[in-house]
Amino acid sequence: MLIATAGFTQDKYAPAIKQGTALHYTVYAQGQNIPCVFSFDSVASNCIKVGWNIDGLGTGSWLMKSKSLESGTKGYWGQPTPGMQEELGDDQTVLVFSKAQWASLQKDQKLNFDGQTYTVKKPTDQQLIKLSDKPVDALYLENENGSSHLWILNNPSFPILLKIEGNTAGPDIAISSVE
Repeated sequence: MLIATAGFTQDKYAPAIKQGTALHYTVYAQGQNIPCVFSFDSVASNCIKVGWNIDGLGTGSWLMKSKSLESGTKGYWGQPTPGMQEELGDDQTVLVFSKAQWASLQKDQKLNFDGQTYTVKKPTDQQLIKLSDKPVDALYLENENGSSHLWILNNPSFPILLKIEGNTAGPDIAISSVE
C-alpha cells in the first residue's frame, strides 16, 4: 500500500513501511536503554494505529486520527499504558510526522516539532543512520541552537522518526531494525 522510495539516493537503504511493519527501537530514558517494538497495526487514510511492545511493561497501542495525521506538530511522549489503546490528541503524533510537517519540510527545509523549529542539515558520516549495514535514506535536522537532532525517513507516505537526540519533551529514541 505505502512503500518507501529511494529516489535519487542510489546506495541508500529505504525500508518498506506499510501495515504490518515492525520497527525495533531503543528508548533512552532515565539512564536506561529500553528495547521496544512499534508496529503499524492498522493503516488507513483517516487513521493509523501503532502497536507497542516494551519488555517488562507490556503491550498496547496508540491511535492517530485524521486531524493529527494532517496537522499534528507535537510528539506523544507519555508513559505507555499496558493493555490500552490510547487515542492521541489532534496536535499529537507518534513516530509519524504529519502531512503539514512534511509539506513544510519539502517547501522550506524546516519543520516545527514540539515547539521548536528544526532545519535540514547535511549530516556528517558519523551522523548517518545505518540499518542492514547500509545508510538509510533519511533527512537530518537540527533545532535552532544545535542541541536537538532529528532523523526522519525520506518518504512522503511514511515520514517516520528514525532517531531523536537531545529531546526536550521526552526520551531520546533510535531505530535499530525494521521487519
